[in-house]
Amino acid sequence: MSLKLPDVLSFQRGTIITDGLMSSIVLDKNGEEKTIPVKVIRHGIRGVNSHPKGDNVANIQRTESAKSHPQSIGLSVTFSFRTIPASSLMFGCSDPAFRRVADGFMEEFFTRGVLEFDEVCRRYARNILNGRWLWRNRILGETQVTATVGNKKYLSQGSRLRDFDAYTEDEQGLAQAIATGLLSSDNVSPAIKVEGRVLFGFTGEVEVFPSQNMVNNKPKGFARSLYKVDMLSRRELQEVMNGANKNGSDAGDFIADIIDMGKAAIRDQKIGNAVRTIDTWYKDFSGVPIPVEPNGASLEANTVFRKGNQSANALMSKMDEMHPGQTFNEGAAFLIAILIRGGVFSESK
Repeated sequence: MSLKLPDVLSFQRGTIITDGLMSSIVLDKNGEEKTIPVKVIRHGIRGVNSHPKGDNVANIQRTESAKSHPQSIGLSVTFSFRTIPASSLMFGCSDPAFRRVADGFMEEFFTRGVLEFDEVCRRYARNILNGRWLWRNRILGETQVTATVGNKKYLSQGSRLRDFDAYTEDEQGLAQAIATGLLSSDNVSPAIKVEGRVLFGFTGEVEVFPSQNMVNNKPKGFARSLYKVDMLSRRELQEVMNGANKNGSDAGDFIADIIDMGKAAIRDQKIGNAVRTIDTWYKDFSGVPIPVEPNGASLEANTVFRKGNQSANALMSKMDEMHPGQTFNEGAAFLIAILIRGGVFSESK
């Protein structure tokens, strides 16, 4: 018999992730490596209009780009990650009976040695070490990832993005650190410091790819906005433009043609989306994992893969029927990952 989900049911996110700060890898005079933050630069371009009116194909735009240092040999992206105790995941539940069922599910399944829990942790570990979270930057060269927990380092060994089997010793070690945080009782979990390095194979200035900002009602002629930290404030940007215009309206845009907008970064949300791209348990799985989402929504495929009895709400209503055993339960594995993801799962009256 299916349980009725409460009018109020929510779980907080079980992962804490920072932005991924982007830096150029350069060699100093002694041949030692050092890093220099990658800047986001606002500038003008003369592009081509894909849908020209008449014979004028020019497309004059102001846009933002991020490029590595002219002497760079590669790109470094760093972020920190940790998990919170499973006992803290439930944020709100208006039905005491359902709370007892959910607590029982978490007590049974969030345990070392449980097939489904161990597999979710291993998949998280693989998606950290394979560099999936570097997104487009992976195509720029050879990718290397290191995850550091205390004085222990876990290294990438290959870049398997679609398979979740034959885990390396490093992946299993990192999975143990992830599990330790989820099973902690005192809210003190291991901090995991991650660095992804992309080595170009040459020295030079290379365009790299921070996250892009969603901008509604973009000004005419503005192409794109990139994500940055320590960014130039709106007032400072206005001062730059106004100061430039003091030399005459004809010279204004020229003087402010290249503006340092801040340091390039990959947004924490985008890193988290990549790390939780572990769902291969949906009905029509065709070899491509999707992010863990309540209804299996995939922006890449622009479709929803989990409908009806495969959705998170439908599976939660059967929590009381799930118990660890010798056979892997794909529904339980998905629910473990959903609880770590967090979200609101209320059902209105």
